[in-house]
Amino acid sequence: MSALTMELDDLKLAWHELDRKLERQYTMDLLRLREERGQRVKSGLRPLVWGQALQMLFGVVCVIWGILFWMHHLGSAHLVAFGLIVNVYGIALIACGGAIHALVANNDYTAPVVAIQKRLASLRTTYIRAGLAVGLAWWLIWMPFVSMLLMTLFGVDLYRNAPSVFIAGTVVGVAGLLATWWFYRWARHPSRPRLAKLVEDNVTAASLRRAQALLDEIKQFERE
Repeated sequence: MSALTMELDDLKLAWHELDRKLERQYTMDLLRLREERGQRVKSGLRPLVWGQALQMLFGVVCVIWGILFWMHHLGSAHLVAFGLIVNVYGIALIACGGAIHALVANNDYTAPVVAIQKRLASLRTTYIRAGLAVGLAWWLIWMPFVSMLLMTLFGVDLYRNAPSVFIAGTVVGVAGLLATWWFYRWARHPSRPRLAKLVEDNVTAASLRRAQALLDEIKQFERE
């Protein structure tokens, strides 16, 4: 009986040892997967980072151009206003790009999946809101841009020569801005989940969608 008890004890010890080894192996596999996928998530976001860097560079151009323009036309109120509008828009481009860069750089890609997903969700929200802000502005801001471009290249004052362009452009721009915003809010209503997902995918960078897919792979592995 004692021999049988000893055999059972040895079997239990062996079983527990095997269980510990399997647990260690699982932990090591999970850590390797997290590290590998984390690096892939980080490298996959590089197109987003490069795109925002170009946006910030364009913002710097707008700031410099806007300042030089309104300083050169201090005697004309509407030209000064155009320069200031482009100036402010350039600052907005830089600020939005900088915010996204900061979120990408401050993310710990070796952290647990849930933590990375939360940061990625914050990055996605910031990207969408910033994109909408600087994108929808073009419904109206194209007028100062075109006016400044014509004035800079050809010395033609579009506002004085064709004021109707600004009247029609403002009416159409405001209507288009409101309609686009309304459609975005309407499409994202919880009662339209498929349309909401389609809209979200269209306004979200492909690199963010790929990063989310990689995190889903890790989460699936952890569940298994």
